[in-house]
Amino acid sequence: MKIERPRGTRDFTPEEMQKRNFIRNKIEEVYGKFNYLEIAIPTFEHIELFSLKSGNDIRESMYVFRDKGDRELCLRPEATASVCRMFANDMRTAQKPLKFYYYAPMFRYERPQKGRYREFWQSGIELIGPKNCESDAEVIAAAYTALKNLNLEFELEIGHLGVLRGLLNDLGISGEKQDELLNAVDKKDVTRLENLVEHGVIFDVLELKGTKEGSKEILGKAENLLNDYPDAILALSELKEILLMLDIMGVDYVIDLGVARGLEYYTGVVFEMRVQSLGAQCQIAGGGRYDKLIGLFDGPPTPAVGFAFGFDRVMDAIEVQNIKIPENEVDFVIAVVDHSVRKNALKIASKLREKFIVDFDLMNRKIGKVIEYANSINAKFVIVIGPREIAENKVSVRDMKTKEQKTVKISEIENLLTK
Repeated sequence: MKIERPRGTRDFTPEEMQKRNFIRNKIEEVYGKFNYLEIAIPTFEHIELFSLKSGNDIRESMYVFRDKGDRELCLRPEATASVCRMFANDMRTAQKPLKFYYYAPMFRYERPQKGRYREFWQSGIELIGPKNCESDAEVIAAAYTALKNLNLEFELEIGHLGVLRGLLNDLGISGEKQDELLNAVDKKDVTRLENLVEHGVIFDVLELKGTKEGSKEILGKAENLLNDYPDAILALSELKEILLMLDIMGVDYVIDLGVARGLEYYTGVVFEMRVQSLGAQCQIAGGGRYDKLIGLFDGPPTPAVGFAFGFDRVMDAIEVQNIKIPENEVDFVIAVVDHSVRKNALKIASKLREKFIVDFDLMNRKIGKVIEYANSINAKFVIVIGPREIAENKVSVRDMKTKEQKTVKISEIENLLTK
C-alpha cells in the first residue's frame, strides 16, 4: 500500500539537508557572536499557552488534540510563547539578561501554498530582561548580520507600535478598537481601516516610509504630524534612539511607521525583513519588543524582545538569488579488489576515519563502478586495496580531480590531504 506524506509537509534529501544545515550554521554562527545560547522547547504545549494571548480563534489555525489523560494539547505554532512559559516556570530568578536562540519545526493548520507549509521551521532569538534601546538595536542587528552572513539581498523595515498606540491613546480610542485598527494596519486592509476611523492624521502617519538616508526627513515629518500627541512623540523619540544605534552598527533599514505586526504580542519597536524577489510570500523574518507577554503566564513583569526567521523562506531566498552553497565532500572512498583483504581494508578505513570522511564500498562493485560512485558523491580520492598492495604495505590512490593514479605507503595516506 502506497502511503503519501501528509499535506503541507516535506521530505528532505541528504543533499537538501546539507544545504539547510550549512545555512543554519551560518545563521547560528552570528547568534554565537552576540553570545546567544541554544535552547529547546516542547513540540506540543497546553492549548491555553496560545489561547491566553490570542483568544480561542487561534484554534482554527492549530493542530489541537486530546491525549490519553483527556488533556487538550496542541502542536506549537511558534516559539516565543513557549520561551516565555519556560522563563516564567523555571528561570525567573536567573541572572539577566537571558539570551536564547532556537531552531525548531512549528505547525499550523493552513492551506498549503508556495512559501507556506503546515510543518515549517523557525530560527530565532529571544532577549529577556533588559528594557532599553540598546537591547532593541542588538536584536535587530543580530537578525541583519545573520542575513548579511548569507550574502542575501533583503530589506529591513522598522517601525514602533508605541507610535501607533500612543496616537490612538491620545485620540481617545479604546483598547479593543485599537486592536481592531492595528489588525487592519497589520493586514494592510485600507478599506477596513477607513471604515473604522476618520482621523486623517492616522493615515498620514501610516504613509511615512523612507530609507536610512532619508530618515531625518521622515522622522521630521512624523514629529510635525504628531506634535500634539505626547504619547506618540515619546515612542517616536525611542525609535529615533534605536535608529541612531543601528546607524552606529552599520545597519541599513527602511523606516515604516505602518509596520504593526501581531497585536497580541508587541509593545514597542517592530521590524520585518523582506526579499522582494520571493513575490507574495516575501517576508522572511519579523520581530519586536513584547514586554507584557511573560506576565500573562504568571511570570513577573519582565521586558523582552526577539525575532524569528521563517527558515524555509530563507532557503527559498538563497535559491532565488543563486547563492552558492558548498557541496558536501568525501575525503576517501575505499575499494577492495579481493575479498581476502577486506578486513585489512576495514582497518585502514577505521584509522583514516579518526581524521577524515571515509566511504567504504559496501556494494562490492568493480573498480570502474566505484570510481563512478566516488565522482557522484564528490570524493577527493579513491583508495584501491588488493592482495599485492597489502603484501607491500601500500595502496593504489586515484586523484578524482586530476585523474592521476599512484601508489603510496599506507602510513603516508594522510599526507594526501595534510600537505
